[in-house]
Amino acid sequence: MHTYLNKQARLIVLLLLAGITLWPGCGKENGTDGPECNISGVTFSYNANIKGIIDRNCTSCHYPNSTVAGIVGDYTTYEGLKSHLDEGHVRERVVIDKDMPQSGGSMTQAERDSINCWILDGYPKN
Repeated sequence: MHTYLNKQARLIVLLLLAGITLWPGCGKENGTDGPECNISGVTFSYNANIKGIIDRNCTSCHYPNSTVAGIVGDYTTYEGLKSHLDEGHVRERVVIDKDMPQSGGSMTQAERDSINCWILDGYPKN
């Protein structure tokens, strides 16, 4: 009887450890961390590379005192965008979920990749 209980206890512990180990990998295809930067040899900055992408794809809805229902954030300036970068919202919605811009927009995969690399590099302004 004693050996049987030890085997059951070991099996339960093993299953729990396996579950804890495998569970974080479930969910989104790339996990919650998202993809790595796939562009080498380029140093991205807001002013030089990213502002134009944001202006073309985001500021038609994300502007000061926007009247568009549910819109949060002023993306017309770096300072307005920064809190959303700090919280991870921009990367999650633009790079990982790819559900922004909501209007369908014309954001290319190359633009999404540029934003991803810029964010991963600490989203420098200059």
